[in-house]
Amino acid sequence: MKQAFLSKGCVVAVVTAAVMLAGCATKPAPDFGGRWKPVNRFANTTQEIPLYSSYVYQASPMDGTLKAMLERWAKDSGMTLDYRLSSDYTLYGAVSTITTTNPQQAMIDVSAAYAGQGVSVSIVGNQIVVQSVSASTVSAPSAAAANGS
Repeated sequence: MKQAFLSKGCVVAVVTAAVMLAGCATKPAPDFGGRWKPVNRFANTTQEIPLYSSYVYQASPMDGTLKAMLERWAKDSGMTLDYRLSSDYTLYGAVSTITTTNPQQAMIDVSAAYAGQGVSVSIVGNQIVVQSVSASTVSAPSAAAANGS
């Protein structure tokens, strides 16, 4: 049994050595001529690469709905979403034009895009608040009364 094991080990060692020697005996790659440029080269001029860029509030086709888009915006900007509507709305062409780094302007643009549906989007503290237009007009005077105005 030990003798069979040793003979198999010798065969494996011989085959391994033969394969290794065959690898050393191959021809080198041919020298390709013609018109070609090296891939790894430096550019003639420098280009600025910003290390920190501002977040851009814009719709993505992957969002699909208003709530999904606002959830992504809230998560990406470190805020929370307070969605007070009983319905969600699909994104449409007017939303695709929103592209800003200012969160307040983004909410104004979204509110304008969904004004026909009675949707108001605003930032209150660290929250994106979505509510119906009638609820936002009612809550504004009550907030002023609570402040003693």
